[in-house]
Amino acid sequence: MIALVDKSMEMKSQVLFNHYFSNIKELLHEDLHQYTCIFINGLNNGKPMKLSYEILEKLWTFVEQGGILYGELINCDDFPSSRLFGFKQDFTVTNHRLEKLVISRDNSFCKKGKLLEWHGPFLTGFTFDTERLLNIGHFKETHCTEDEGKYPGIVVKNHGEGKAIFATFSFLGNDQNWTLRPNWVWNQIIKWLQMEYHLPLKSKHLVIQPSKENNLKKTIEKGMNWFLTSGILPKEDGSLGIYENVHSIRSDISKDFRPDCHAHTALLFYLYGKYANEPKWIERSQNLLNYLFEAGYQDTDSDSATYGFWKWFQSPKEKPDQLFSDDNSWVALVLLYLYRKTGKTEYKERGLLTAYALLHTQNKNGLRPECIREKELLDHGTTYFKNSTMASMNPHFEAIVHSAFIQAYLVSKDDTFLQTAYQGTVSLLDNKRDLKFMYSKTAGYSRFLLSLAQVFAVTKDETILKGLHEVMDYLAKNQHELGGIEEHDNPDPDRYGTEDTGVFRMNGEGIADQLYTNNFLLMNAWEAWKATGDPTVKEFYEKLVRFLSSIQITSPKLEFDGGWMRSFHLESGEYFGNNGDTGWGAYVIESGWTNAIILSGLILKEIDQSLLD
Repeated sequence: MIALVDKSMEMKSQVLFNHYFSNIKELLHEDLHQYTCIFINGLNNGKPMKLSYEILEKLWTFVEQGGILYGELINCDDFPSSRLFGFKQDFTVTNHRLEKLVISRDNSFCKKGKLLEWHGPFLTGFTFDTERLLNIGHFKETHCTEDEGKYPGIVVKNHGEGKAIFATFSFLGNDQNWTLRPNWVWNQIIKWLQMEYHLPLKSKHLVIQPSKENNLKKTIEKGMNWFLTSGILPKEDGSLGIYENVHSIRSDISKDFRPDCHAHTALLFYLYGKYANEPKWIERSQNLLNYLFEAGYQDTDSDSATYGFWKWFQSPKEKPDQLFSDDNSWVALVLLYLYRKTGKTEYKERGLLTAYALLHTQNKNGLRPECIREKELLDHGTTYFKNSTMASMNPHFEAIVHSAFIQAYLVSKDDTFLQTAYQGTVSLLDNKRDLKFMYSKTAGYSRFLLSLAQVFAVTKDETILKGLHEVMDYLAKNQHELGGIEEHDNPDPDRYGTEDTGVFRMNGEGIADQLYTNNFLLMNAWEAWKATGDPTVKEFYEKLVRFLSSIQITSPKLEFDGGWMRSFHLESGEYFGNNGDTGWGAYVIESGWTNAIILSGLILKEIDQSLLD
């Protein structure tokens, strides 16, 4: 028989047991020798349980006489408990940050050096007379490491005819068991514990499953439902704006507000309203933008140095400070596109304000820095930037500015917008060796494709078309058989544990990125197809459609269901990646950048329209 002691009841779904106890003291009145195995979850309200000496005596005898004892997050700062489990705790409980787990030795089920993730508390300390199965440490690698790790994770100590197995971290009792990643490696660990250590454990099932859907209409409906059920909208009608994301590490809603996320989502809501013939979604689109207008995100003071620009987040500062090129351009692009569709003059006025603010700080090569600070404009004025050669040379920032200029040209008929978009695009093509990338070349080229497609659509210039095909050729070489682009060419593999890092380190890791690559590429490849009519581009796009539709999340957790996380592992078919980006990590679900952009890229196909129509 199997006994489970777990006040939290979190282990109930992970362990095959016969007798359940909510209080450890109940074991004092039990004949423990009737059990072959006893599980104890020591975590209680965030604190490891301290076992009484009387309980420790009974458990010691139980193990010596052939029993198997599994303990998890039990206080081991005294001699009796530390000698029972072979682990001496040195400090109070620690909260997981960027640590990972590593398999400590080869076995029949998994290889030494394989890495695993979890989220939750853990104990630090040292071991004696034990065998270590897992260790905890700081590892930058994605799948495997040669490093040993610093702290014990799971240890085994033999006593007489039995053994004590101890987990220093939240494993079987983890209340966020979806954070035990990758699922396929954790199931190897469970099989190892089942077969070699005779622990009666259940296999771990995915809480976050890919839908494997190939019906595009169902994908769109499920995705739109996410906006209504996930909690991402403070108010269902959009009048209070939209939150930024479901956080990668915490798995809860990050209640930040950003104009670019509002613009992405306003675009989607408008497109879906037209696609489904549901005016309430068009009203939601209007409400999202009205929220930005009324909350003062845009600087509308004509005497201000930052006139026309937007705060990039909800900031108590009166004026915008960090003027990111891409964030401002997305708002301008969407406002001007929606003006052309709705005729709302406020969209035109505000969109052109931003477009001209960008134009007046664009250099002679049609390029610009990734971010300009308010103080720089106050100190130097716009002429300084127009006459400079400063440029990010990063398609992540540059290309969307050029696409916004195309929308501004269509609205204003001001040739300067078209000329600058063309000149900037050619400048990037002429200096491909000097291009900079943030996360990967695949991500950068995915972003570059939009401006190439739209500048070509308007100019029909052969130089632009040649560049478009070169970008498409590179992306096609990295298109996995499932249809998604596998991340390739990380410019800074050692960048880890800060904001804005990749979710892979080296080529060949099998990671697809839905925050910076496949999401934007879906829309941008569609625009490239509409601009060129090239059947190879259409085929590329259709493969990407099938991939993204198939990996849409199905989950009982509403924050996840219907969305797309950033990092998907192509070989195993589950969401997993290197979670070293503390701002927008492997498991973030962005309201605008990911979900809204992907769904917009699908709906444009369904209504057979381009953003230039």
